[in-house]
Formats: sequence, C-alpha cells, structure tokens
Amino acid sequence: MPPPLILPAAPNSGNGRELPPTATAARWLPALLPAALILGLAGCQAPARPAGPTDVVLQIPDREAFLDASLSVLRHYDLPPDRVDRESGLIVTHRTTSAQWFEFWRVDSPGPYQSLESSLHTIGRVVTVAVESAGGPPMPEPAVAETGAAASAPTEPYRVTVRVDKWRYSAPERQITTASGALAIFNEKVPTTEGLRGAAAPRAHWVALGRDGLLESFLLAKLIHANPAAQLVE
Repeated sequence: MPPPLILPAAPNSGNGRELPPTATAARWLPALLPAALILGLAGCQAPARPAGPTDVVLQIPDREAFLDASLSVLRHYDLPPDRVDRESGLIVTHRTTSAQWFEFWRVDSPGPYQSLESSLHTIGRVVTVAVESAGGPPMPEPAVAETGAAASAPTEPYRVTVRVDKWRYSAPERQITTASGALAIFNEKVPTTEGLRGAAAPRAHWVALGRDGLLESFLLAKLIHANPAAQLVE
C-alpha cells in the first residue's frame, strides 16, 4: 500500500486566520487531478493481438435458422449487416463507429484501452461471420426412446468464425483562421495546413488497425448462446 499523501499545513489567509481544511484541499485539487489521471491510465494497456482465428466447430441442424439468429444478435448490438450471402454462409456488417466512454450501453469497444481509443479517435469496426462446412462426417441425432420417435436427419458440422476488423478515420487538417471557419472544417474547399486544396489535397480515409480479439470472443459466445440447437463438437 502506498504511503498516505500528506498535505502541507494550511497557510495564513493574510488576516491572521488559517484557511479551513476544505479550502486547503481545493487549492491542491488541480495538481492532484493530472496525477490521478496518469495513475488510472497506467493500467490501461492495449489488448494482445489474436494469435489465430476466433472460431468453433458446431453441429448445426438448421443453418438458415443459425444465420437468422446470428443476424438478430448483430442487430441487437448495433452492428447492422451490410452483406448477407446465405449460400456461402457469410455475414458482413457495416463499418460502425465504435462507442465512446459515455455510451455504456454499447459493447463494441471492450476494455478500458479500446474505450479510451474510441473516445479520442473515430474508430470503426467491421464484423464478419462465416459459417462454413467443417468437412467432417454428419452425425445423426439420437432417437427418442420414450416416445418411440425415429431419429431425425443427421446434422452437419460447421465451422463458425467471427472476425472483427478495426479502422481509424484519418482526415487532413484544414486551415481554420476564423471562428466561423470551424463550420467548414471537413469541407474540401478549405485548404489544408500545407496550403493544398482540391485534387492535390489528401483525402479522408480509413487506416487499418488490425483485429479486435476481445469483441470477436464476445460475439462468438453470444452467437452460440443464441442458437441452443447447435452442439459443440469436442
């Protein structure tokens, strides 16, 4: 445990009386806030990069129902689909701007580091869900002995993969010389700080930052939970 912080004695106020303790603490508060912020960010480390794909092999009796449930999960977490290819079992979401620190109801910026990153920069994420055949032999469903029902059709194993790509929005810095000029900060007609304008000026673009392994694991667990009929292959 660190030693307690000892504040200096309250100085005289000039009229022979000492300042109250609350006034003394208020004078030291501006100096203590940056120190507290630095200590809070000291444990805010970037998450480890995923070593391999985030996937699992499941026995899925109805792939169409699995895709429908997966789309519902993505929409629930504000990740609307951009492209759905049911024949190949592929779902790709729109590039969605990630949550900032005050958007506590969103889950697309997991961890303190990524929450701070999304609050300081414009971060976008694209989720890709692939449901592909695992290549194994189909496994029949067990017969229900109590009711005498026959075994249902065999279920095929599928490999479910979740990939989350993270991007940072990068825009050229514009020359702002007046207060009203800030309204056109993203207008291409305003020259950049280098004096470039029009086709010669750099355009806004997205910079790839790699994968988000934390969100991949979270979404994969939610997809499995939303499909109780799917069984994990040992």
